[in-house]
Amino acid sequence: MNKNQISNYNMKELIDMLNDSDWSKRLRAISNLKYFDDPKVTDALIKKLNDDNESVCLSAANALKNKKDKRIVDSLIKSLNSDSIEVRRHSVYILGEIGDNKAVEPIIEKLSDKSVEVRINAAKALGKIGHKKAIDALSKALIDVNSFVRKEAISALNLISPTKPVKALVNSLNDDDKRVRSIAAILLGKTKAKEAYNSLTESLNDKEYIVRISVVYALDKIGGNQVVKPLIKALKDSHWEVRSDAANALGKIGNDDAIDPLLDALSDENDFVRKSVIKALEKFNIFEK
Repeated sequence: MNKNQISNYNMKELIDMLNDSDWSKRLRAISNLKYFDDPKVTDALIKKLNDDNESVCLSAANALKNKKDKRIVDSLIKSLNSDSIEVRRHSVYILGEIGDNKAVEPIIEKLSDKSVEVRINAAKALGKIGHKKAIDALSKALIDVNSFVRKEAISALNLISPTKPVKALVNSLNDDDKRVRSIAAILLGKTKAKEAYNSLTESLNDKEYIVRISVVYALDKIGGNQVVKPLIKALKDSHWEVRSDAANALGKIGNDDAIDPLLDALSDENDFVRKSVIKALEKFNIFEK
């Protein structure tokens, strides 16, 4: 059914159906009412954000998320205190989609919610809204007991302000989740913070190759002669992608200290690594006749 098929009479009938004792009928009414851009429909759907049935609440939130009415944000903020985890989780998500700065502080509070799912959505929502007021709270979320929350907190910080907070990101290089360590290294590269250099070079010994790849990326971004030595070390990494990326980075930097190690790497067993090495050496013009 679409809007053209629904008469004004049916609109009133559908609004009345929102109060039916059968939750499935209320749900069906919302599904049809979402086609109407009418203040009466908006009023009725806002009331359903606090429906006794979880599915009805969530459906009403979805129907309202693209409507421009400040009462929607107020109602969703109120829903953040619902006893239902699903309602809190979905309300946070919708607030993030709407992107109203008024929701930032209430969502920050949800970073301490007892539900992991709510905390994850809170971090995501804060990243989408992008208000700098959330930076300190997201930095604290980097030590959340759940690794998925920590990962989303890092991603949100990247969206809001990729140049900070360096100290919190450095601490995340020792996280027990490889995804968190990897993202932390990437973000430290984007900050180009030289104070992260020692911690990044230590992370070249990380047991997970995906983290070491991210570290090479970070060192490449930081640049300068100080990163040449650790990148030369990375040419002997056990994983070919780390070696390949290290060769590319050394070619960009152009420090002559890298020439002999790169020449040695021409005998690497991996074809991709050898191609990267040749490309790097070409930047030193050593193949010119």
